[in-house]
Amino acid sequence: MTNPLLKVALPLTLLGVLSGCGSDDSASSTGYVQMYNGSYNSPYTRLFVEETERSGADFAEVTTRHNYSTGTFDVSFEYLDANDSYITISDQEISIKSDKTQLVVMSGDFAEPTFTELTVPISSDTGEFNLGFFNITGEDTSYDIYLATDDGVFESATLFASAQYLSELDLQSVDEGYYTIFITPAGSSDVVYESSSVYLYDEASYVAIIRPSYATELSGITLDVVTDNNYVSELKHQSALGQLRFINTLDDYSPVSFSVTRGTTETPTNTVSSDAYTDYIELSPNSYSVAMFDEQGNKLADNFLMTLEREQSAVGIFYNDIDNGLRMMSVEEHLTPSSYSHTVSVVNLIESYAGQSVTDIDVYFTLDGETVDDTSNVVDGIDRYDQEEQVVDNEIYTVYAVYEDNGQQIVLIQQSDMDFTQEGNYILILEHDETTATGYKMSLERTITDSVE
Repeated sequence: MTNPLLKVALPLTLLGVLSGCGSDDSASSTGYVQMYNGSYNSPYTRLFVEETERSGADFAEVTTRHNYSTGTFDVSFEYLDANDSYITISDQEISIKSDKTQLVVMSGDFAEPTFTELTVPISSDTGEFNLGFFNITGEDTSYDIYLATDDGVFESATLFASAQYLSELDLQSVDEGYYTIFITPAGSSDVVYESSSVYLYDEASYVAIIRPSYATELSGITLDVVTDNNYVSELKHQSALGQLRFINTLDDYSPVSFSVTRGTTETPTNTVSSDAYTDYIELSPNSYSVAMFDEQGNKLADNFLMTLEREQSAVGIFYNDIDNGLRMMSVEEHLTPSSYSHTVSVVNLIESYAGQSVTDIDVYFTLDGETVDDTSNVVDGIDRYDQEEQVVDNEIYTVYAVYEDNGQQIVLIQQSDMDFTQEGNYILILEHDETTATGYKMSLERTITDSVE
């Protein structure tokens, strides 16, 4: 249903994303080339034109749109492997057309991706916009798309188009204004996707790519709206839930359980020992109050705030702050089934070394035969009680946590044979552990959508 606050906010916050480029694109002897990365398990993929690297895109993103004179050009798509060597995925010829964007959609399994070239006009008539839907969800899938205007309800929506898997893009002219998009399986009235109410501007062309969400919803779908700019606007399903889980890193409290409260509704978790993750609990997008309980049900912490968005997966990490006691850190989990590279969320809970306060550390991911000075996979100066992300290749690494003391590098932890070769992404927690020889430890957790498990 239409969100009245969204109507006010959208023109201010998404004007740059959901709008056309205007008169600058009116040259009649030039056109554009751009790539959308819809390959769910792909690494960052680069666009080359005439052997010149132009820009790149991660999954569900687009490259920069590049302007060329009309004519035929050699185009290739490449990525960097663990040895920083360029690997060509595909090469082809593309004909640049006047006042058009050749949008190349890469989809499917990155081991054998599919490339589909879409021709998209760079503008539309005054008072109207162009809109088309392109389905990359999978073979044998077909959807009906409905648009609703004023009240934003499905009952008043009209059938706009149908989209079979990788079928030809059918762009239609539509009046500028607010729209709610509904998607059903072909021939069905069961709504499997509903967008927020979005304002679509005139003199623009919108390609709405229907893809698997690879998030918290089993078999869920998401719309990525591509326009004549360098961004994708992700429109999430308005009925999608989020999910939360928790981990307690304090050995002094074990076992424990947690609860999440909004208003008078309290949702408990299962009971877990320290350094173990609870099961996920599914919740509506909202802000919540979080509490932790000991085995007897006594409240150890209360009223920690956690905010959850739709389709978001998050973990609440409970730890001890040396100055403030028990605290909780929220870490967003990446669930895409990445195969060639992985996002690692590094969490630093290390407070001290040999009686000295440690305010930050460096974390190095090194391959066999590679030194900390050689590697490009570095989290540089991650603060205490903070988190940072690092993208690593699909490899087995030795990981070092290093503290610098007056110019001397001290290895707090080194862990060999850390395996980052499974689909998905990872959370790496660095913390104290008196039971180990070094007094520290690393804990690695993989995160991935249930849709592919």
